[in-house]
This record gives sequence, C-alpha cells and structure tokens, in this order.
Amino acid sequence: MISDFQWALIGVAVAIIVVVIVYNRWQESKYKRRVESAFAADHPDVLIDGPVAVTNASNVTGRVEPRFVAQPRGSADDDADAIAPAGDSFAHGAGTPGRQAPVLHSEIDSIALVLADTPIEAKQYEFVVEQSKKLGNGVRWEGLGGGLWQPITLPTLEAYRELRAGIQLADRRGAIDAPALTAFNDMVAQFAATIGAVCQREDVAVAVARAQRVDIFCADTDIEIAVNIIGKNGATFPVTKVRGLAESNGMSALESGEYALHDDHDNGFITLRNIEPSEPAGIKRAGGVAGYLTGLTLALDVPRSVDADRAFERMFALALKFADALHGEVVDDNRKILTANGRKVIADTIVHIMAQMDAQGIAPGSSVALRLYA
Repeated sequence: MISDFQWALIGVAVAIIVVVIVYNRWQESKYKRRVESAFAADHPDVLIDGPVAVTNASNVTGRVEPRFVAQPRGSADDDADAIAPAGDSFAHGAGTPGRQAPVLHSEIDSIALVLADTPIEAKQYEFVVEQSKKLGNGVRWEGLGGGLWQPITLPTLEAYRELRAGIQLADRRGAIDAPALTAFNDMVAQFAATIGAVCQREDVAVAVARAQRVDIFCADTDIEIAVNIIGKNGATFPVTKVRGLAESNGMSALESGEYALHDDHDNGFITLRNIEPSEPAGIKRAGGVAGYLTGLTLALDVPRSVDADRAFERMFALALKFADALHGEVVDDNRKILTANGRKVIADTIVHIMAQMDAQGIAPGSSVALRLYA
C-alpha cells in the first residue's frame, strides 16, 4: 500500500515534469518568434525587379536579403544605401563600425548574385573580380559577411558564401547597352558554374529598359547653377587678386586652372572659373591667360552637392564677397543684376531637384549620386 509520503513524492515528480514541459514549450515559442523576426520575408528581394534569369536554381526559393536600418539624409552614414527594388524609395543604412558601407545600389546597378553551399575563397573569386574591370561601366563586387554586404577590394583574404556583382546602368555619358549587359551576365554565370554555385541575373531586356529610365532621370536632374561677377562700369579683375581671394576663402586650384571649394569628404561642389566662354576656363598662374579677367563664374553642381540648397546660399554669399572685394556686381547669365526674385527662382529649382532625387533614394552628394553624375 502506498503511503501518504509516497503519494506526496509522486505529486512532486508529476509537478516537476509538467513544469519542464511548459518551460520547453515556452522556450521553443520564444526562439521561433526570434527566428521569424530575424528572417522576416515580408520585404522585397534585391534582384526581384522584373524577370530574373536563374541557373542551377536549387535552394534559391524564398531567399531573404539582409535589412538595413534607415537613417535621415545627411547623417554620418548617408553613403550606406539600403537594398530595395528599383522604383521604390531607398533609405540609408546605419552600417557597422569598422566595416565599409555597401556600394551597390539597385536603382543604378544591374546586380547579379552568386550563392554557394561552401565559402568561396578569395583565390576562387579574385580572378573574376580583376577580369570584370575590363568590362568598364563601374563593375563592383561585394561579399555578404555578418549579415552585411561588404565591398571587395583586392587583395583580400575573406571567404564568402554569397557574392554579388553590379554593373552601373548609366552616368553622364549615357545608358549602358545590351551587349555590355550580356557580357556582364555571361561573366558572372561562367564564374558561378566554375565553382558549382547558384547564379541569379537580371534579364538583359529589363536591365536595358531600366538603364534608359535612369539615363532620362539623370539628364532631367543634372543641373548646374551659376552666378556671375562682372566689374562695375566695365572694370576688369586682376588675376593675382582673384587667386588670392579664392585661396583665402578656402578654395583650391584644380589641374584645369579653375578653383574649387570642397566639402568634408573632399568632393568639389562650388567651382570658380573665367566667365568668358571663348577663353580658357581656368584662372591660370603666371604664363597662362592675360593678367586681367572681364568676369568670373561661380557654379554649383547640384546633384553632387550635399544639402545643395544650403550650398547655394553659401555660394551666393561667396559671390557677394568676391563682388565687394573686386568692386563688381553679381549678375545672371544675361549679365543683368541678379534680383531677389531671380535668387528665389534658383533656390526653388534646387529644392525641386533635391526632392526628385530623394524620391528615388539618390540623395544629392551621396556616393550613389557621385557615381551617377560622373
């Protein structure tokens, strides 16, 4: 006969078993939620931007791209561009300390993806990375490490299970053509086949159509704003005094003889040059153009300028400063005094261009903009 003490022990044992079962179920549920959160598939794939060619397509269904945290435009990490399909807006990634930000951007690049079951060693991919430079059009490679795409620069010792390459669709010279895209796709496919990896590529016809759209967008937003300084009553400006003014205001001489004001990343965004189109644009040193200039032009490259609206205000203030020092006046392209209304029209144009670019996720002055407007 079982004693009361034995019944008590049985009850304790049963209670312990129940607690263990409940705890295990809770743990399973917790980890399941974490996994689902970490690999949520409710966002688009970088390559799903129209028909995609797939070779050796096993294990590619349901692929999930890593996410990047959005940052406001103009932050310190503004150049890390998020991954999203063309046509959507793009945020800027937070990045990870000690790592380079990703450089590929699916709005202006046609991207091909290579996935392998085992890590792809540097000795396997360094040849194709080097060979891809011969294609031109800014072919770039990245590897996925620690959940983030990292630019590949040779020499490197890193191994990656996932690589991707991108060829730029357009720049100031125009749109890429079908033969170049075909050569790019063939190169990546051949490389993937050589190492027994999966390869995804954008359909050439789709990429060509996107390239044309990017080219049109680039042309529509590629604006240079210029203000001019001429002498009062036909007065001219001594070249030596102009050079001194430029250098004392933080401008540096370019090889062309022009002067440029650079931002914190050493990108020139305000340029000073000779106003006369029939003469050399540069404000050259001794032995160059004549010792006097009839006028100057300050120009702002809007799509390549961070905070272009504020950059214009800075340029206009600089123009007034030059005009005061040289006994000149600030005028428009028709050499008429630039009025407050004319200045507002220019400012509104700049804001409009900035809005167009931001709507496409190409922030003025960002690394993507510097590539597109090159």
